[in-house]
Amino acid sequence: MNNKEKENKHKKLIKAHHNNIIISDKNLIDKYTHFEDSTLNKTETLLYEIKNKPLKYKRYSRGSIIKAKFGINIGSEFSGEHYAITVSKKDTMMSPVLHVIPITSKKHKKNLYVGNILYSKQELEKLKILSENCHNSTEKSKIKNCIKYYEKRMNNKSYACIDHLKTISKLSICKPINEFDYLQKIKCPNDIMNKIDKEITKEYTI
Repeated sequence: MNNKEKENKHKKLIKAHHNNIIISDKNLIDKYTHFEDSTLNKTETLLYEIKNKPLKYKRYSRGSIIKAKFGINIGSEFSGEHYAITVSKKDTMMSPVLHVIPITSKKHKKNLYVGNILYSKQELEKLKILSENCHNSTEKSKIKNCIKYYEKRMNNKSYACIDHLKTISKLSICKPINEFDYLQKIKCPNDIMNKIDKEITKEYTI
């Protein structure tokens, strides 16, 4: 790369940075609430991919629930951090991407009600028993953080945004709260997955 090419690239990046500052100074809400964090996270994830691109990835089974960073996108495209349902049928450890349907708490005619799939009474009971029998203060604190986080979601309603079916990089998947987070243990029930399949067929085929 010659100096002229390098200079042109840097000018574009400086312009992009200037645009980001203008957007940030507007103090917009909704999808822009965490604009700065999202913008920084995107660059950090790209650098991580360049320096430490994994040779293998975690495998996710169909119906797995994940939390992902969708970034700040244009118009009504899904933005921000959201839980999502994995719809990939043949995911492997070699695949860097995953097909998911985002979950929202907002009711809409195109959104499918999937119940409160984030709240698991059974898993919470296990955590409470584990907490009662735990004598390590650090671990006990971690367990209580998970209990508190999911108990707040006891009365939540969740809807699958069928028309926002999306392919994401596995690098955009958020890490668990800690090693006691039960999210990775639960799956969307088969009856709900069958309804999702029907809605996908209705939405994306003739």
